[in-house]
Amino acid sequence: MKTLVKVLGPCVFAGTTMLSAALSAGEWGLGIGVAAQQAPQAGTDPQVVLLPFPSYQGERLSMDFGSVSYAVSQSESLRFSVDGQLRFDGYDPDDSEELGGLKERDLTFDAGLSMQISKPWGTLNFRFLTDTLGVHDGYEFSATYEYPVTLDRWTLVPSLGVTMPSDEMVDYYYGVRPGEATSRRPAYKGSAVINTTVGATVLYELSDRWQVMGGGQYTDLGDEITDSPIIERDYQMIVYSAIVYRF
Repeated sequence: MKTLVKVLGPCVFAGTTMLSAALSAGEWGLGIGVAAQQAPQAGTDPQVVLLPFPSYQGERLSMDFGSVSYAVSQSESLRFSVDGQLRFDGYDPDDSEELGGLKERDLTFDAGLSMQISKPWGTLNFRFLTDTLGVHDGYEFSATYEYPVTLDRWTLVPSLGVTMPSDEMVDYYYGVRPGEATSRRPAYKGSAVINTTVGATVLYELSDRWQVMGGGQYTDLGDEITDSPIIERDYQMIVYSAIVYRF
């Protein structure tokens, strides 16, 4: 179940961000899709799952699967929000033989502030989130640039971003505690890192109510993560597609 949720979470976040932007005020969206992810942990295989795509867009409140945002101030070009989001970075030691002997890393709920700047040259998103449940006791800053391109019924949104998790977050999810170390898996203490992400989402309007979407996201992980003895890949990749009904 942990592996399923870990795959499902980031895929839904990527897809419903696009879906929320396509909704009118006070409108719900609901769909079903397929997502696949390759996690960086040693011994893990690509995971493919069916997933729901729920979303709501109000005047100030927007909600996706596991995330919520409320605008405390907004205009046509600037939005300040209070955000909350489930963090699915945890894992179960049963996910692979190489993770055996490690303690389970749990999901948590992060909350914080974000700022969105929308201009003709694109959209900039800045976000600061911190752990609210005392799981990793850390924080993360992220910055993303998007440039939507619309042609008739098609919309393409390429994106480029960076995420900067703190020492505590990296150590919790990618570190190896002394009591978990073995002769083949030394203890490792993680530290703050900068990860870079590129992605794209495509949406096609089948009708006034029905949409088809798909996309992908590739994250290049920094050395402070890839140096961990439980990590065998220097990247994380997600692809997904879905059909969505707006009502």
